[in-house]
Amino acid sequence: MARMWPVDGVIGENGGLFFRRTADGHGIEHHYWHAEDATASVAARLRTIADRVLAALPEARLADDQPFRLTSLAFARPADPVLERRIVNTLRQAGADATVNNLWVLGWLGGYDKLTMTRRTLAQHYGVDIDREREAILYSGDSTNDAPMFAFFKHTVGVSTVRQYLDQLPVAPAG
Repeated sequence: MARMWPVDGVIGENGGLFFRRTADGHGIEHHYWHAEDATASVAARLRTIADRVLAALPEARLADDQPFRLTSLAFARPADPVLERRIVNTLRQAGADATVNNLWVLGWLGGYDKLTMTRRTLAQHYGVDIDREREAILYSGDSTNDAPMFAFFKHTVGVSTVRQYLDQLPVAPAG
């Protein structure tokens, strides 16, 4: 997205990474929640957790894009809400943070979310204190994993898929 869309940068994988165009516009800077020297151990722990979920829940399946993920696990979101909850619970029992979006059941390590990475990214890369500027920012989201953003920012918009999750959001998007 950071390379293809007309944006300066993208926070992805539920806050696990921030990719930003280089000053000349031809390259991409990679920034991660975890320190560079911790990424290999985090990736190894995530693989172990994925194996644990798949062993406990053989009907669960990794998302098609899992091989391309750098900081998280994604399981295809099952139609069965009981299986969805079991995947979330198994991720948490294995020590991962977990949430659900409109496509995947997500797991990651580190205690961060989109809001904590947004706070870090805007301060470090743009000099913006979101606590002071929260009314100057517009956030758009699509699912339950956007809940921290919808709750924090005054100006929020939900895309069409958010309608099916409104009853699960503590604070609905403003528009």
